[in-house]
Amino acid sequence: MKEQKVICHLAKLALLAAVLAGVSPALAETLPILTTLCEITKNPSQFDNKVVKIRATLAGNFEISAIRDPERGDCGSLWFTYPGSGPEASVSLSTLTPTQPRPVVHLSRNRRFHHFQKLVDAKVYPKDQNVGCSDCQRFEVTAMMTGLVEFAGLGKGFGHMNGFPVQFVLQSVEETSAKDLADRYSSDFSPASVRFPTGYISGRLIGPDGGPIADGDLTVYSAVDHDAHIENDSATTDDKGRFKFSLPPGRYVIGFNTFWPPSPKFPFPPTYFPSSQEISSAGVVEIADREHKRDLIIHLPKALVPRKFSVLVLWPNEKPVADANVWLSEKNDPTAVVGTSVSHTAIDGTFDLAGFEGLDYIVHADKYGGLAQVSCAKNLLIRASDSVPQRVTLHLTITDFNVCKNIDFEVPAEDPPAH
Repeated sequence: MKEQKVICHLAKLALLAAVLAGVSPALAETLPILTTLCEITKNPSQFDNKVVKIRATLAGNFEISAIRDPERGDCGSLWFTYPGSGPEASVSLSTLTPTQPRPVVHLSRNRRFHHFQKLVDAKVYPKDQNVGCSDCQRFEVTAMMTGLVEFAGLGKGFGHMNGFPVQFVLQSVEETSAKDLADRYSSDFSPASVRFPTGYISGRLIGPDGGPIADGDLTVYSAVDHDAHIENDSATTDDKGRFKFSLPPGRYVIGFNTFWPPSPKFPFPPTYFPSSQEISSAGVVEIADREHKRDLIIHLPKALVPRKFSVLVLWPNEKPVADANVWLSEKNDPTAVVGTSVSHTAIDGTFDLAGFEGLDYIVHADKYGGLAQVSCAKNLLIRASDSVPQRVTLHLTITDFNVCKNIDFEVPAEDPPAH
């Protein structure tokens, strides 16, 4: 009995040590497998749901978060993830990402990790304010990493375009090294931060009831050239409706719901400071270097009237399509999804999409069956003046991947009738 108590006590101490090290109890039962990234890509199913220790080099960019083998570049890469690790896989489809329960991974944010993160975050900086740089990492970072391997399985994948069969979820890092890439950049870039002339605009976004609008996206435009590119041209309001822009000296107009279409979350027409529906009559804000224009108030008009589109998606044989992608876009901006993300049909092929009165909409539907395998329907235009049928029926009759991937960028040459 005494020996059992000692063993139990030692087990508790081991579990406590694992927790303090940032390892979840579910993962603390086994030691990590020492292997290589190439071995994982060679036999991914053998490593699925297992904790491994590998030496890896970050190999991502502004839309890819990946790691590769530091010695071999011919054995593929793994999607790399942890909170703050890189770009979100915004074009991944949840239907192609595994959903089975996975062990919880707790990241160990110790001194070694913070050193690793500092190297990852280091950048080089353009010396010219008009020169953009979306992928300007200062160092090529390599580290001994411990983490969980997840194998997606046949026809599925992780990350950008679901293009990574295997994902590595970081748990801890050690032995980090960095190769300085500063000499690879031209003399137009500097390893040190560069300050450009900057002015500031701040204020609040107020709803028709006088209350603040939180989590709202605003966009700033040049008052001289509305189409001119502006770095840091967007801002999101906090819980009190406050926003702030940091901009080069100049003359600007600010808009809300001018980049994304009105949505159920923000059911307001496009509005420019202080309360105009047209950019031509918007108020102009002029700022100089180090000047801060404060307390600007954008007043939103009353909400738009909701309009429901009850969609039914069918296969050519008239059977309902479950989990089909369905979405609305405005006719004048067919690439912008209402609500910013697609919805999915129920088992009977139905879903109620939310739009608004007074707007012309295009209804879209498609269904992915695997990587580069898709069926889609002809997009359907429903004008503001059309009466919406009880069911907007769309048939997935197109199986050409190139046509389907571009269909949401096209407006029919002739407006099709609503049916």
